[in-house]
Formats: sequence, C-alpha cells, structure tokens
Amino acid sequence: SSVQLYASEMAAASNAVIAINGDFYNFRNLGITAYQRKLYRNNPATVDSCFFTAEGDMLFSRAGELMKAGETEKFIKDNNVVFAIAFGPVLVDKGELQYCASYPIGEIDMEYSRSCIAQKDTLHYFLMTINHTDDARPRANINELARFVHSKDVIKAYTLDGGQTAEIVMMGGPVNKVDFGNERAVSDILYFATAIPSQEVSP
Repeated sequence: SSVQLYASEMAAASNAVIAINGDFYNFRNLGITAYQRKLYRNNPATVDSCFFTAEGDMLFSRAGELMKAGETEKFIKDNNVVFAIAFGPVLVDKGELQYCASYPIGEIDMEYSRSCIAQKDTLHYFLMTINHTDDARPRANINELARFVHSKDVIKAYTLDGGQTAEIVMMGGPVNKVDFGNERAVSDILYFATAIPSQEVSP
C-alpha cells in the first residue's frame, strides 16, 4: 500500500498494546518484502532481511543471499514465514554481537536516532529506540546501537528505520522523545496486540 500514517494511528487501528515503526518498503525498492506468506519483492542484493515465522521466531537472510525468487518462496514455505521486513543490518545473531563495517542505507557511521527489534527467547521480544534530544546525547551510530541492544542479553536483533521514524507507541502515543517533537508518517509498524477486552485490562 502507498498509504502512510502516523505510528500512533496505525497502533490504535490495530488495537496494539505496544508498537514500533517498521521498515521502508514504500520508499526504497530494496530487500525482501513478504506478507501473509506471499512474496511481494525480492531484491536482497544489498540489505539484510528479517523474517517472522508463525511460531514467532526471527530469521535473517544476509545481503546477497536468497537471490532468486524461487529460493525465497521456498524459504518462506519451509520456515512457515508470515511476513518479512527490510532495513537492517543484523545487530545480534545467535547471541553474538555483529559488527557492521559498511551498509548502503541508514548512514551507519553517523549519530542518529535509532530503533530495533530483538528476540530474547521463544515469544519474548525486546523493542528499543535511542533518540535524539535537545542535549548532545543520546544518539548512536549503528555499531553503538548493536552494543546497546546486545547488552540486554538478546539472542537476535535487527535494525529498523531510524531518525524521526524511531518511535515506540504505547497507551495511545509515543513513549520516547521523537525527533523534532512530532511523529512522521510511515508505511508500517510492528505491533503486539491482545484479544482481552479493554474493560478487563487493569490500568
């Protein structure tokens, strides 16, 4: 879809308990885009992709892997992948800190607001942003982001879009300081929802 909304709007429409901004699929024709087990884009030559399985696992393919659409479709089917996102790079894999020397997007050596999603265990996730403030810190380059999230004892972590897009939404609005003081319209979010009726949820 070409529709762009604020993360808080998408979170409210999805009954999200917590949400984080997603990738850039509507802005750049890069990486692997899959949704509801269907492959929509297969252009993995330059960026890492992150897959989410029906069992809740995070899987990675590195730039240059799964180059043929047939390979990617088989990977999606064999691993019961529900959707994939493209930004990156991978920050932590199998509990090991990953170092990134170069990457075509995200201006990795510059200090910007950053965001990522990580997995700590089965169905146990970790969302993190490092945001610009009116003071000199906190901001981070990509390898600082990797060190920070690795210090939280995660087994996998993957970079999401950053800058003004780096946002976590909870209880109806951003819980972090968003750059420039206002949300930016984005293409998608990653969110966690509940089927528990709101009247049964304690504040």
